[in-house]
Amino acid sequence: MTIIRDRIEPGTTVISDSWAAYRDLGSQGYRHRTVNHSIQFVDPHTGDHTNTIESTWRRVKVFLGQYNRGEDYEYHLAHYLFAAKCRIRGVPPYLQFLNLVANIDWSQCSLPSINRAT
Repeated sequence: MTIIRDRIEPGTTVISDSWAAYRDLGSQGYRHRTVNHSIQFVDPHTGDHTNTIESTWRRVKVFLGQYNRGEDYEYHLAHYLFAAKCRIRGVPPYLQFLNLVANIDWSQCSLPSINRAT
């Protein structure tokens, strides 16, 4: 619940499986709808499902691999999201990265000084 409260606005509709840890979402200010996977994977009345996020999470875990899930996972996750967005747009990630770097107004950036050993 702490992670959900820290990252998801109250009032947001959360669709989840029927895992007991999510049972208090409604009382915490969220609109909570569930899909009971032991019965079905898509609610026939509402169309609610968790298929998209579960598929995305599966792809993210493959991309990250078991060794990139430590303290700096945010960087690896950002890399995944950047590459996925490029794939959707049909743009090679490396070229998109170069384009972004080329178009930065570096005079507006405060970069840390580099101490070079002489």
